Amino acid sequence: MTNAKLLYHCDDRTGEAATWLPSLNCLLWVDIDNGILHQYDASRRTVKNHTFPEMITSIIPWKGHDEEIILAMKNRFIVYHLEKRTYRTLVELTTLHPLWRTNDCKASPAGRIWCGVMHMTEHNGNGSLFCVDNDLSLAPVLQQQSIPNGIVWNREGDRMYYADSGRGCIEEYAYDRLTGAVYFLRTAVQVPSEYGVPDGMTIDAEGLLWVAHWGGFGVYVWNSANGQLVNKIEVPVPNVASCTFGGKEHPRLFITTAIDGLSAEEQKAYPLSGSLFVADIPDIVPGENHYPFITG
Repeated sequence: MTNAKLLYHCDDRTGEAATWLPSLNCLLWVDIDNGILHQYDASRRTVKNHTFPEMITSIIPWKGHDEEIILAMKNRFIVYHLEKRTYRTLVELTTLHPLWRTNDCKASPAGRIWCGVMHMTEHNGNGSLFCVDNDLSLAPVLQQQSIPNGIVWNREGDRMYYADSGRGCIEEYAYDRLTGAVYFLRTAVQVPSEYGVPDGMTIDAEGLLWVAHWGGFGVYVWNSANGQLVNKIEVPVPNVASCTFGGKEHPRLFITTAIDGLSAEEQKAYPLSGSLFVADIPDIVPGENHYPFITG
């Protein structure tokens, strides 16, 4: 086992969406409910905060736009310029009921945005997974989900792995890169309840799934082929929400955490909850985890 260490002390209600931008040598992540986008400059070892008047749930790079990124807000996607701090709406989720919001979103190898949608309070099969195509059209893909969360694709681009936190599982889908169609194959990992629930996820070059476990004090490494636990990165707080590989000179695993869901006593017991952590993983070859959105 490897122990993660504190990188940046903050009090994120729900620190999520860890995203490494190699062109800028920086890590981005969000505090969902407080509408904060954090930007960690790995060269200067400094953090800038970008604040918004609404929640932010996910970050997606945009091909050909190094300084501009796509942010998933409660019910829309915006284009945000990191340097100018300006933004504009890219696409509205006009059919989304006020009690639902976006959750984890990522772009696929073909540059489509896959967007989880969940109810704000009730998680009983009323969530969905949508796809925003390259022409900005929006279509539902999976219905009757609970809390749609981490999404990754294998190196070949023909398999998609998707975590549903509410059902405590990671599913494997056949993925058609040309059309974007998915076909359920199997439950790759059924997480035992004592390990918490699977949240954000990243993948390495060998196809191992590195999964942040809410309530599990760490990032768990699962073998997607047989569903077995391979390793664990220990994090000294309960609610671990997302993780991603990054670093310019050697691989590092960046890990976000949350205060949300903790009692007052638990917050006192784990005062670093809501902070950013990092683990050095020199022997790991990262997979591709942040494909850019490609507009048609």
